[in-house]
Formats: sequence, structure tokens, C-alpha cells
Amino acid sequence: MQEQMEKIPSNVIIKTNYYFTKRMMSSHFFPSIIERIMKYIKDYPKNYEYLEIEAKLGRFEFEGEFMKNLEKINEIYVIPDNLNKTYKEKYNFVAGVCPRNFFLIWSALDKEAKLSGANIECIKPIIYKDTIYKSNKRKSEIFQNGKLIKEEVIRKENKENINVRNNGFDFRITCSKEMPTEIDEKNDEIENVREKYRISYQLSFYRVDLTLSKDKNKNEEYYEVEIEMNLLKNELKGVRQIDENKIRAILDRFIQNIFNLYSVLMPEAIVYNAKREEQMNNEKNSNKRLRDDEIKSIFGNYFKNNLYKKDK
Repeated sequence: MQEQMEKIPSNVIIKTNYYFTKRMMSSHFFPSIIERIMKYIKDYPKNYEYLEIEAKLGRFEFEGEFMKNLEKINEIYVIPDNLNKTYKEKYNFVAGVCPRNFFLIWSALDKEAKLSGANIECIKPIIYKDTIYKSNKRKSEIFQNGKLIKEEVIRKENKENINVRNNGFDFRITCSKEMPTEIDEKNDEIENVREKYRISYQLSFYRVDLTLSKDKNKNEEYYEVEIEMNLLKNELKGVRQIDENKIRAILDRFIQNIFNLYSVLMPEAIVYNAKREEQMNNEKNSNKRLRDDEIKSIFGNYFKNNLYKKDK
């Protein structure tokens, strides 16, 4: 790792896989996604504090002869919004990954967070009890260390999905406004209840959420991986005119990091990281591990170097 000459951007999530995912960190469809999100932000300029932009890892399931042809495309592509969905021709997004992939991603994130200078903060586990209503409202009771720390009721409004097919390593980007609301005990009918265990990792503008959830209705467990741009709203708070170039750069890295998370599941990355861990263990035994200042020197501060030069 220390032999690499190029600085690894500090806001890349899994930095040890950077040299595998770098080739996927630029694509012809990135600009179109970025412009769709920019349009969403500008179309709803009020209530930036309630803005939510997140990506969920998962897979698309296709039904019908025409849709099955889409499934065979080997290229990464954005699924058109205007596809006719009939009874026999449709596609569905299934959020979540299999348990093996969930724990591979979790393990990789945890190891990265322990690197000095990695710019990743591990957030203590949180327990959620979510009550979902047919009126599209969600009531959450949030616990940490066995204590209730927060209750909230929100309703997602102005929701827009961007669906990206990637040979089963698919994802859905969702833009919405999480507006605070109240439960109408007489008219709001409960649709489902979910219990969730979540551990999160915070970067400069993004938070990665790893969630184990149980659906009470179906008695099924889900392993969900999400990247949320939770600190972007800080850039938008109180501004009269947004810095579009800055926001585009943040969005660009956001999309890149989705592929970077998936890189953990690449066979060559698994082999590479196994060898690297063995090497580090050997270095530890021989007292030749990198010092903190040496580890920090391999990271480059992407936002400081690319977004804030003009502020100096």
C-alpha cells in the first residue's frame, strides 16, 4: 500500500480498494444523474433541512419478455423512467444484499475506519422501532445503549427515484423531503412494523448505514446498505444561491462511492485484501507497521484540494 505514489482521495470510503474502483469512478451516465439531482434541488429550494438524498444497494427483478431483455444487458445503465409497466411487463427494486455481502462490506468499513487519517467516524449502534402507516407516514422510536433518545414522525414528499442496473450489483438513488408531521390516531392505519439495528460510518458529506431489519408482517430479515448525503444540507442551509460547481463535485463523489462500496465484493479485491491483511500481520509481528504520520501521508484531502481552493 505504501508503494503507491498517487494520493488516495480522503473521501473515498473503501480506500484500500481505490485502485480497483478508480476505473469505475467515471462514466458517461454520471453527468445525467448529477443534473437530475441538481434539478431536484433547485426545483424544491425551500426546506433544505429536510432534504434527503440516498442510495440503496440492491437488485432489480424484471418480469415479462421485454423486461427480460433488459436483464441481459451487460453494460451499466440507468433504467428509463418512461417504461410502460403493465401487468405482464414490469420491474421491481429489491433493497438489500445477501448476509455474506453485508458482512463483507461491514468488515471492510470497520477496517478502514481504524486507519489513522481515513476520515471515517464509526457511530455507535442505534436501535429503531419503526411503525409504517398507509398514509405514507413513519413513526420512529430510536434507542441507543438501551435508552430512548429520540422520537420522530416523518412523511416523505416529492419523492424521485433514479434506478441504475449493474448486473445484479444494482442501486437506487432517491431524492425526497422528509417532512415532520403528526399521527392522526383516528385515521392513520398501521401498515407494518419494523425493528432495525443500525451501525453507521460518517465521512465528510456522506454517511453509510448498515441495517439489519426484521419485518413483523412477513417475519423476514433484511440486510440493507445505504449511502446518504446527510451533511449536504449544511452546505445549502441559509444560502441565497447555491454553489452549483461545489454541489456537483460532492454528487460526483457520492455516485463514485456507491461503486466503491460494491468493490468489496469483487473477487480480485477479496484476494488482494486477504494478502494485504496477511502482509500487515507479518509487519506487525516484525514491528515494521506504518506509523500514523506515514499512513496519513497516503491520503489526499479531496474536498480541501478540489472545492475550497478559491476560499483561501
